[in-house]
Amino acid sequence: MLLVDILLLYLALWLMLKLRFGPDAGLMWQKHFLAFSVIYPLWLLSFYVFGLYDLNLAKNTPSFYWAILKATVLNGLLSTTLFYLFPYFLGVTPKTNLFLNLLFFGILFSLWRYLYNSFVKSSTLGREIVIIGKNPKSLELAEKINSNPQLGYKIAAIIDPEKIEELNLKTNPNIYTVVTAVNLNYYPELAKKLYQHLAYFNFENFPDFYEKISGKVPLSQIDEIWFLENLKEKEKGAYEKIKRLVDVFVGLMTGAVIILIFPLVALAIKLNSPGPVFFRQIRIGKNEKKFAFYKFRSMKVNSKEQKELWREKDSNQITAVGKFLRKTHVDELPQSVSIIKGDLSLVGPRPEWVRLGKMFEKEIPFYFQRYLVKPGVTGWAQLHFPASLSIEEAREKFQYDLYYIKNRSFLMDLGIILKTINFILKGKM
Repeated sequence: MLLVDILLLYLALWLMLKLRFGPDAGLMWQKHFLAFSVIYPLWLLSFYVFGLYDLNLAKNTPSFYWAILKATVLNGLLSTTLFYLFPYFLGVTPKTNLFLNLLFFGILFSLWRYLYNSFVKSSTLGREIVIIGKNPKSLELAEKINSNPQLGYKIAAIIDPEKIEELNLKTNPNIYTVVTAVNLNYYPELAKKLYQHLAYFNFENFPDFYEKISGKVPLSQIDEIWFLENLKEKEKGAYEKIKRLVDVFVGLMTGAVIILIFPLVALAIKLNSPGPVFFRQIRIGKNEKKFAFYKFRSMKVNSKEQKELWREKDSNQITAVGKFLRKTHVDELPQSVSIIKGDLSLVGPRPEWVRLGKMFEKEIPFYFQRYLVKPGVTGWAQLHFPASLSIEEAREKFQYDLYYIKNRSFLMDLGIILKTINFILKGKM
């Protein structure tokens, strides 16, 4: 998708120059090529922010084309601003040219993505999958694949591990992958048959394949061995150090914003409802270190607030000013203090309140492994699941945290930050 998008950007530029300058288009190419080559990376970045490189959105639906329209409008505003702020650096200040470039590219891009979305969900492209073992997670995976054909897979069958005679791999050349949702140690005949037919299919264990499709780790399908095989914490040393430098920089920049707006925010909170300016709560950080977590107070003071486990359920507790602070995310700014101190990171699992954390440790298997990494202001789980209001929801959200802990990297953190921007723009966070 990215390579074709880049090609279409420059094709749209050439079409615009050809229309505007005719035979002199070649002379104008170099001047416009350099200027627009500065702008185009920002366009591609905005496409990512609006989810246009997410296969889950690759469907020819109104929401997909609405995302294209919003990204195109944003690109037009960004380009206009940069061209007129830095005319000498970019060398051009286009008006009609920029509009035509956006128009041509918008048409080409929409047509290309329509064809791409139609192609990836076609029945001839989907790779057939056999899942061995029927349980809630395997059925959830099958539902995910069936409702998202653009992921490139089709469920051929879900087979009972006791009925291995149904697995005719030699006579069905269309089967591409066999996924086992059972422990093969308990099914030696099945394991032997799969081993004898390795030439006919790809084999994947259920946790790995489920993770690839869903973006979370199936908690019911893993054990201690999974952690030993998949979590390589000593290999994350350089990543953690550089991430810390980024955190300090962001924390200092945010701290400067707090200094500027603090008088107004504090006055608004005090005038709206009695109580302190800040909400303070002890939360659990990396290696189970406890730290003071601060936000601008957005809820009414309640003598039971340190006892109520899920106070967020009662929207009537949120003050009028608090609603504005939450909508604009200004209430989150004081967390920069924890970032600078090193208790919190920009990206990571959400820090849990001590009372809830201790309860989850008792009820959710392996929950303490969440403390292997520093908690964050935003994170993978926050993008995929709302704030948990029950143990079951916390269990579901923890599966996304495990995915992040296993796969975290610079690129993943950057993607989370960009997607967080999209969520904020949509009002989902």
